[in-house]
Amino acid sequence: MARKAILEGGKRDEILNVALELFLKNGYEDTSIRMILEQVGGEVGMFYHYFNSKQEVFNKAFQHFMKRQGEKFSSLMEEQSNDITYRKKIEQIMECYDAGMSDYRVLFSNNVHWTVASALHDMTLEAMFPAFKKILFGLMQSDEVNASDKTEWLARFLLNGMGGVLHENSFERITKEQRVDFILKLICKTLEIPQCRFESPFYIK
Repeated sequence: MARKAILEGGKRDEILNVALELFLKNGYEDTSIRMILEQVGGEVGMFYHYFNSKQEVFNKAFQHFMKRQGEKFSSLMEEQSNDITYRKKIEQIMECYDAGMSDYRVLFSNNVHWTVASALHDMTLEAMFPAFKKILFGLMQSDEVNASDKTEWLARFLLNGMGGVLHENSFERITKEQRVDFILKLICKTLEIPQCRFESPFYIK
């Protein structure tokens, strides 16, 4: 018999918050349903009243957490003015990425299991993807290439490459301007566009 839909809030949210904290600290394998319930003060039956499995609570806890990151990137794309260039948008996205990673470190005191840290990194890149794709589409749309067919592939390719670089400790030791310049050169070489394109005003059609 299928379970009835459970409204958000109350004990359900408490389970999600505790589960998130434990998953970040211990990783997926070393966090059990019983560990979660010990902290929220409940029984196994209560857990299964809200969730089908540990995998479901893991997914929902991180979906809730990452929703805020996606909203941040979306709001960036809505900001438009005459003095915002494509370079500035790239800078904003990089700053938003850095802020997101800082949020994780502050919230969880650097005590994040490596497997979950890797998942957070991937989920942050996924949250960045729609905003980054819009930037690439704007950069490519005046070229002869068929942007609509290729933008999604190129956006994922470049974003994952950027993510690998941004995640490197050595990359953090160079100046912000050097980091931005490196990313712009990476994009230019891949798209075969001049770097001056980034100085054009940014807008969404």
